[in-house]
Amino acid sequence: MIKLKDLLNEALWKAHGGKHIISPTGETTSIPSHYDRDAVLVTIKRDTFKIYNGNAGRPYAIGNKYDKEFKNTNDLVKWLNKEKAKYLGIDNR
Repeated sequence: MIKLKDLLNEALWKAHGGKHIISPTGETTSIPSHYDRDAVLVTIKRDTFKIYNGNAGRPYAIGNKYDKEFKNTNDLVKWLNKEKAKYLGIDNR
């Protein structure tokens, strides 16, 4: 029997360790470092964000309208869940 609690937990972003995030679709990806050319792409409403670890080793999201820096991966995951972000994939910066 499917419980409502299980259905609500399906569509959440999760942090795995300090450098990995799990998307609502179940894909696990590492957050690229500052020196990598890749970035994780997500959409929030009409804005596209490229997420990677910035100079200080903290997650950094660059959007079309604004940028946002986070304290740690858990803070990033809370923001992604709050804004109902959708995972697009990995692309060049």
